[in-house]
Amino acid sequence: MGIALTGLLALSACGNGGEDPAPGDMAPEPAAAASSPGTKDGSAVKIATGVSDQTRVVAHMYAQQLRNQGIGAEVVDVGRDRNELFDALQAKQVHVFPDFTGDLYVHVAENETPASPSNTPTPAPTASEDPGFIGSLAQLLGFTGETGPSGDDVYDALPDSMPRGLQILNQGPAENTDRFVVAPATAVELELGDLTSVGEQCSGMAVGMPGNYADSDQGVKGLESYYDCQPESAPEIVDYDERVDALLNNEVQAAVLPESSPVIEDDDLRVLDDPNNLYRPEKLVAVASEGLTGGAVSAINGITTSVRTGDLAMMTRLVSGDNPEMTPEEAAAFIREQPR
Repeated sequence: MGIALTGLLALSACGNGGEDPAPGDMAPEPAAAASSPGTKDGSAVKIATGVSDQTRVVAHMYAQQLRNQGIGAEVVDVGRDRNELFDALQAKQVHVFPDFTGDLYVHVAENETPASPSNTPTPAPTASEDPGFIGSLAQLLGFTGETGPSGDDVYDALPDSMPRGLQILNQGPAENTDRFVVAPATAVELELGDLTSVGEQCSGMAVGMPGNYADSDQGVKGLESYYDCQPESAPEIVDYDERVDALLNNEVQAAVLPESSPVIEDDDLRVLDDPNNLYRPEKLVAVASEGLTGGAVSAINGITTSVRTGDLAMMTRLVSGDNPEMTPEEAAAFIREQPR
């Protein structure tokens, strides 16, 4: 992979320096000549770039795969806010966008009107009970015991929550789920296996958490309830890079980081398994209009189910930061070329 990456990085350096236009400034990517329709009205498939740098790359992977199968496709930027994405989808400005299941379910459960009554009878939390956006998924799905919902639980609940005219396509294996991460030396010193082994050591640990997290159901309350873990402290370190630095410098002994964080591989950090599903599952999925043809759906599903968590980490390496190495379109082509 190193040789291929070096070559493609050299190509990108000769272009626009990897800069991606701001939302609203980017013209739609031209659609290739199509030999088969991607939508039931015969128009090209319009793919929104979604909520993150990772989904921007996946959107271009969808477009490239559709074109390879003779289906017209173009990538458009309608913003990163889910309200904007759903508005564009329902207004037929776009036909599909990639997302992650946990945050997606919370959004549709709290903001959208489903096409049919949900099979989940759990009422929304009252103001006094509301654990906030971070912690509300388990409650919305009716999980009130000592375990949370699995990735399949969330995915199975999504179709009934969709507004009329929209559908959920196949779920993929790639995960952006938050994880409890420690340095290798800490794992060895404290004899840590998965999160069930943390309880006895927790009182001597500082756990760095994202903003608005420590008091949520995935923060200190969840650690105590699910794993009998009461950290010595749980500082909220909003900036991701600062949270990573705090972990690497042993200012905190554990940190909550997305599973697809490149630093996990770069610094051989240890991800502690979460058998009780404390952290909200975030698996790659596509939200689509029911106006897509079967051929378009098949092409999109083929990409979603081929992307792995390591691919998400690579996307972050290539397109994130102030001076990204590649554009999302270049990164999409590079990742699609990697062996599966």
